[in-house]
Amino acid sequence: MSDRATSAKVARNIALRSLAEEIGDWSGGAGPLYRQLATAIGRAVERGAIANGSRLPAERSLAVAVCVSRGTAVAAYDQLVGDGLIERRHGSGTYAIGAAGALALPAGREGSVLVARLVDHSASPSDVVDLSISVLHGAGALPPGGVTTADLAEVVPDTGYSPWGLTGLRAAVAALLASWGLPTRLEQIVITTGAQQAISIAASCWVRPGDVVVVDDPTYPGAISAFVAAGATLVGVPVDDGGVRVDSLRSALASRPALVYLQSILHSPTGVVLAERRRAPIAALLAEARVPLLEDIALAGLTWSPAPPPIAAHAPGQPIAVVGSLSKLLWGGLRLGFVRAPEPVALRFARVKATHDLGSSIVSQLLAERVLRSPAWPRRAIVRNGSLRSGYELLTALLGARLPSWSWVEPSGGLSLWVQLPLPIARPFAETALRHGVAVATADALSSTQDHPDRIRLSFARPDADLRLGVDRLAAAWSSRERLTGTIACRNDARYVTRGSPIAGMEPLP
Repeated sequence: MSDRATSAKVARNIALRSLAEEIGDWSGGAGPLYRQLATAIGRAVERGAIANGSRLPAERSLAVAVCVSRGTAVAAYDQLVGDGLIERRHGSGTYAIGAAGALALPAGREGSVLVARLVDHSASPSDVVDLSISVLHGAGALPPGGVTTADLAEVVPDTGYSPWGLTGLRAAVAALLASWGLPTRLEQIVITTGAQQAISIAASCWVRPGDVVVVDDPTYPGAISAFVAAGATLVGVPVDDGGVRVDSLRSALASRPALVYLQSILHSPTGVVLAERRRAPIAALLAEARVPLLEDIALAGLTWSPAPPPIAAHAPGQPIAVVGSLSKLLWGGLRLGFVRAPEPVALRFARVKATHDLGSSIVSQLLAERVLRSPAWPRRAIVRNGSLRSGYELLTALLGARLPSWSWVEPSGGLSLWVQLPLPIARPFAETALRHGVAVATADALSSTQDHPDRIRLSFARPDADLRLGVDRLAAAWSSRERLTGTIACRNDARYVTRGSPIAGMEPLP
């Protein structure tokens, strides 16, 4: 094959992969499959994620990439032609022609496929069992009675604007961190609108376009979105059963990163706790390299046994911002997180936060403070964690009975299970599962390296009925996996084989 032909094939395959990533998990809505596919592609064109003039994959290649028949792909393109979003050029191919007012966004700005699903499903609820989102189910941890006008009348400042957060909640968070082995002063705490905002603020403070950010891999999808949106290049550091590997982190620091992001107390999605023996060496490495650390402990408080103190406990005074989540600890609807950092860094975070929203919800802060100061809170936390462990045990029992070829390592707590499939077909299987009425998360949204094609994440923080129905639907989807033959992957990788034979008709990606 000539160099020109090879380059053309590579370009076609890159376009195919980009399109599949942009439309994400597209098939969970209502209506015919071709219309759902057309809607997903159309949205990508309209928001500028697929640029005007871009050549789209041929119908046959599109069908293979998203696990549908060629007829479905043809019908989807027909609809998009009728909508004026794409055009077919005889002898040349199919091209995006955009729409008036399309807004081009930097790569990653529109968020992960998990965010897209959250937006779509909250706007138009469906009967899909969603095991992809790892959040607490229900607001049972919150106190009865809510917040009264008398409570609000005592808020200082009385405007309700406070980029730092309410003093009472900041003090309660400082006490919570101390109980986890990290002594903290009130002046070091900034309350944020969820841990996601805290990560975005960190990106604003430390990252500029073109900078390198080192992240654990796999990792929290919101961190990937925040850093990519800031224009960063991500360097992934692998995670093993003891957490992020120190030798790999040392090698990654040679890239001269602007920031390192690591999860220490409980890693998502793997569920491992960073080994205590690795914490002080990591702190020393970062101090020597003079690189700030964003230490994510969002799942702290959800471990099934006590965890070691955060990395920051080994490096007092170093530029380490510890990010936590009261939404993970109490209820997602509170939308509260926090940052604990040296006072000059905390001041910088508060100033940047003021440009975001002037201050997080006062009502949510009062509720959270009331929970954390309640004498009943420690007992409630134990009961909650016991309920989560019961969900884990139920989910794994169901998977063991219905899907015995799947495997996993028991997590140390948290909200989800990192499952290994016997074949590297996570993405096409996720599409099949969604058509069977159950949503799962793949490593597409959870990895900077895209090197986990056999992994899915399943939440066990759902009601028992949801877990049972979800596994029923997963089993039904898996039993139909034969239809995935020939569409397993698009990479030139020895792992991407079925019954010992390369997949016919696939063009390898670089």
